[in-house]
Amino acid sequence: MFKKVNNIFLVYYGSFNTKSGSNIHILELLRNLKKYTNIVMFAPGQKSVDRAIPGIKYVPVIDNKYLVQPSYEFMLSFYLLYSCIKNRPDVLYLRQNSFPFFPILLCKILKIPSIVEVNGIVLDELKVNPNSQSFAYRVFSSLALRSEKFNYRHCDRIVSVTDKLRDELVRLYSIPENKICVINNGANTDVFKPLDPGQTKTELQLENSKKYVCFVGHLAGWQGVEFLIHAAPLILKKCPDTHFLVVGDGVMKDKLLEITSSLGLLNKFTFTGRIPYERVPLYINAADVCVAPFIKDRNSKIGLSALKTYEYLACGKPIVASSISGVEELIESSGGGISVTPESPEELADAVVRLLSDEETRAAMGKKGRRYVVENHSWDGVARRILDMCKDII
Repeated sequence: MFKKVNNIFLVYYGSFNTKSGSNIHILELLRNLKKYTNIVMFAPGQKSVDRAIPGIKYVPVIDNKYLVQPSYEFMLSFYLLYSCIKNRPDVLYLRQNSFPFFPILLCKILKIPSIVEVNGIVLDELKVNPNSQSFAYRVFSSLALRSEKFNYRHCDRIVSVTDKLRDELVRLYSIPENKICVINNGANTDVFKPLDPGQTKTELQLENSKKYVCFVGHLAGWQGVEFLIHAAPLILKKCPDTHFLVVGDGVMKDKLLEITSSLGLLNKFTFTGRIPYERVPLYINAADVCVAPFIKDRNSKIGLSALKTYEYLACGKPIVASSISGVEELIESSGGGISVTPESPEELADAVVRLLSDEETRAAMGKKGRRYVVENHSWDGVARRILDMCKDII
């Protein structure tokens, strides 16, 4: 019998006050699921949040960094209970971050099918967070660990973004493997698409005569941007007209600027800070090569399904990325770049130089990468796979 999903509740604990990969992911999921079904998202309603996006029910919170999440969990319990009674969803879909307990508990009591999406393991996040030794962070991490155990046990299905993360969930929490479905991240192939490099450089006021190497992302420790900085002198030695674009912001920015300064490279790097999502494709398209120099710690154990890699490829740009599980397979399957040993500035530099020196190879990789992402990793495709999972459990 054909099953139709008429109504989904999407529950999110992240803050829309910041630009992050998780925000992009959840908003793209909301936008694409809307094509096929009715969907309402619940999210923290800080005062400064832009409320222009339709389909989001903002839950009032105490706007303090230590109290946002506890107050959201408390107020969400009332909002979610009322909404479930008034307009019961076919499925509740929760992205696991922070320390949610109530949504899955409510589903258990009301017998509403539930799906939990997992993008990482809290203990691994703790290891690479600069605030990991603070008392508040240890308390929140303890709650997050207990939330993981509770939600993974009591939900109906789990979405893992990588094969290795699925394997870790099975190992750490004794979850039956058939309860977990691997659905990789995607790219908005209508926004991230090839644009004329000359026009994008003009719009961004970049010099046409230079070659550009671009990194896009949150400047966190696990991104490995410092290895790009250390690779820069080796790249400049063979390609002196190269300039480096670091697009994004984060806790590592000051440290990265310090490293760049100590190597005398400030004039060779542009740190853009936070850039509106819709302008990120301009920087990618202005680049000749895009990089994702992820570190081993945290990444190698659970693998990666990094938004930036799909967005680079969707723009038709060749990528050089660390050979982390998930990323390495993407490069091999797409033919859109070169994978290198993580944390090796020498290998990173060699691969970048090879591509900067060979326009024909860059163009061929770019075409292959774009085609592969359009066919296999659009957000529309991700949404349709999630809908299929919803039909299985209702």
